[in-house]
Amino acid sequence: MSWAGNSASPLDYLAVTCFLPQDDAMLAAQMFLDLGLMGVEWEDGSPIESPFADIPLEPGEPFVRGYFPSGEQFNAAKAQIEEAAQERGWTLTVQVVHSEDWAHNWKKYYQPIYLRQGYAVIPQWMDSCGVDENHRISLDPGMAFGTGAHPTTFMCMNEIISLNPKGLRVLDLGAGSGILSILAARMHAKDVWAVEPDSVAYQALEANIRQNQVKISTVLGTLEDMVAGQLFDLALLNLIADIIIPLWPLLLTHLHSGSQVLLSGILWERRDEVIRAVEPLRGHVVKMVERGGWVMMLVVVL
Repeated sequence: MSWAGNSASPLDYLAVTCFLPQDDAMLAAQMFLDLGLMGVEWEDGSPIESPFADIPLEPGEPFVRGYFPSGEQFNAAKAQIEEAAQERGWTLTVQVVHSEDWAHNWKKYYQPIYLRQGYAVIPQWMDSCGVDENHRISLDPGMAFGTGAHPTTFMCMNEIISLNPKGLRVLDLGAGSGILSILAARMHAKDVWAVEPDSVAYQALEANIRQNQVKISTVLGTLEDMVAGQLFDLALLNLIADIIIPLWPLLLTHLHSGSQVLLSGILWERRDEVIRAVEPLRGHVVKMVERGGWVMMLVVVL
């Protein structure tokens, strides 16, 4: 999935940060929202653990940060922010951030992901890391979800390898970067369809397919945009429970008895909701794996 508000023209932003007592975090966040921002970044000084982070993160100094486009919006809000900071004793900093920084700086944190049977996900800007072409997925996720590092994606990829999709017709819903589709195609799936509703993620999907030189059909849209009656042997849904549950009845129209479905992106505490949604409607959960507070289910269609 992409970030909201992606723009074709790069913008400069002002990162306005208020360092403050923990109890003031909600107040500062609401102030930024009232000034017209659609969201804020904050740290309340509490430890961050799964499922909200892949690794536990130590607490830092409490702060609230908002990003204002350079120009009139910040100029109009500046006096109010400074007044609030002075009244409550907050430390205020303002830093220029370029859109290009967001687009590229994350790459230094993205390392190869090694999977079962010699398969690996290698960032496009790195060398092959000793992985042969038949087992390498060369990936630049851009602003799309799916690097292989997140537990939901990692579990899905290893399960695809275990299932061996050779000769199968595969459907990948919410394909994001295309990482799951590319793995299935790399393993000689007969036919792969990748469906992605977000236009920015779709561009990354198409670019990664070309980079890996695999044959995958793509759809910019949702399951409703697929041809009615088109059937698949394996469906991949690395989504969330709130999408999986209502989608299940429609998905069944594209599956046959014996089809397999990988459901991931499910928080551990919501696993029973998903089971109650699929099992009364021809679904039988045959496997469930937990990693970092997330669940992946393998479902067989009856």
